Amino acid sequence: MNNKIETNKRELITFLLVAFGVPYLMGIPLGICQAAGKDTSLFANAQMFYPAAGVMLAYLLARRPGLPVRFYLLHIVSAVACLVMSLLSAFLDVSAQQWLLAVNLVIIAASVLAWVLLLTDKKEKREAYGLRWHGKFLKGMGICALFLVLRTAAIFILMGLEGPKTWSEYLAYWQTYVPWANFALLIPNFFLCFLPFFGEEYGWRYYLTPVLQQRFGKRKGVLLLGVLWGLWHLPLNLFFYSPETSLQSIAAQIIACVTLGIFFTYGYEVCGRNIWVPVLLHYLNNNMILVWTGTVNISNQVYTWLDIAVAAVQYGILFLPYLTTNVFRTRHS
Repeated sequence: MNNKIETNKRELITFLLVAFGVPYLMGIPLGICQAAGKDTSLFANAQMFYPAAGVMLAYLLARRPGLPVRFYLLHIVSAVACLVMSLLSAFLDVSAQQWLLAVNLVIIAASVLAWVLLLTDKKEKREAYGLRWHGKFLKGMGICALFLVLRTAAIFILMGLEGPKTWSEYLAYWQTYVPWANFALLIPNFFLCFLPFFGEEYGWRYYLTPVLQQRFGKRKGVLLLGVLWGLWHLPLNLFFYSPETSLQSIAAQIIACVTLGIFFTYGYEVCGRNIWVPVLLHYLNNNMILVWTGTVNISNQVYTWLDIAVAAVQYGILFLPYLTTNVFRTRHS
């Protein structure tokens, strides 16, 4: 299967304007929301849609043949709906709970409809635009299981390093039903909210990574993608994740995106360039936080440079070795 992305300058510019330009422009109302003390999580949810929307809009404007038009239009409309609600949340006096409910309903409805449109579309369309499941199912599940083992082991090690009290409390947490119940809910929840995670991965793994690798080589391309992916989060680092320690947050983001980008691309490639593997990995990375910590609060965090150093070591040990695999070995890498 040839996965070479044939793109032209106009398509690439369209993608970059949507995937990167829109989030940075949305940083203005995001900053207004943050300064006013309003909830800014709507902007984070909406931003995940933009990379795939950029690919889809570029292909639609180019009038590429055999496009899965219905699915593309659904995703773009969903992205616009989330964008509009994010903007309105900055200026209308409506509670954060009401906005979050509205956005979640849009994501659920769009995700369910997306499955219908995908599964009822022609296989040739899905095949041509990277939407089919490729490779063996068990291999894909094995990659996801490996990721869970690596990340969970790292969490346990970090908790152990915090000292006997923290370690004892964390073990006690795992002896309750809470983490196991949250883990069980992840499976059905994926089918109800996959679209934002697809929104990032279709842009990064399916489109931009191959484009960069064709220009800079396998290794340099995936590393550059990781840096760009990290900087793509800049508005969220400044006004959502960690407004008080935004510089440290940006550094942590780049470290995570470079290393996770290596593993996500590795999973994508070894599973037959199957976009659903990195979609699942991205979903697990974001939602296992509820299992590992019992909370989904990722806003207004405070980081120290020691935290960044620990994260660099942790993520480096876990994921950098995959850069040496055959997936990234070419004479131009």
